[in-house]
Amino acid sequence: MMMKQVVRAVAAAAVLLTGMSAQADLVRYRLTGVVTESGVFDDGTMVPVATPVSITYSYETKQPSSEMQRNDDGSGMAAYEFLRPYHFKLRVGDHRARVDAFRVTLNNDLNQPFGDTYDLEAVGGVYIDHVLQPDATFTVSLLSQFGNVDALRSLKLPKHLNEWAFDAFRSARLAAAGDRTLLMIRIDRIKSTVCAQTAPGTDDCAE
Repeated sequence: MMMKQVVRAVAAAAVLLTGMSAQADLVRYRLTGVVTESGVFDDGTMVPVATPVSITYSYETKQPSSEMQRNDDGSGMAAYEFLRPYHFKLRVGDHRARVDAFRVTLNNDLNQPFGDTYDLEAVGGVYIDHVLQPDATFTVSLLSQFGNVDALRSLKLPKHLNEWAFDAFRSARLAAAGDRTLLMIRIDRIKSTVCAQTAPGTDDCAE
């Protein structure tokens, strides 16, 4: 039986903020796609299908994992927690969503027996149109098909993602309390920018 090394640590997301302006590995992602399904927002409106969507988020690749389960062959699962100033936001039409905390979870199966997964999940609720909804959820889910070796290469936070490598599905979902769907989104493009240095106390690239 393959032995597993299980390492659990409490992630202090703010630990790396001090001095992060020097030799940081900040990554800023921008995901674009279209709405495939819409529910009714609190203002009574719906978003038309095929409306363009922009999702952005940022993280520090040197952040320690909050959970790590690594198998002998290098496959396994890792989770990373982030607080502000790192961000996870959505913009579609007149609607906005953002979070104060989120989790990034990687499942690297080395394509045996399943594909790799890369997931973002809001922690502690979501601000929807500037109003905090504690029970709302906001997720991004990427999955590669079996046999695709160009998705995840390790359990470290990646600096780049190839959208074509996550060929099973690429989707996002925004839901209100009670798991009521507000938006289902198909992600078509994934772009990232790596910042060698950041402005102190922000997730902005330093000049």
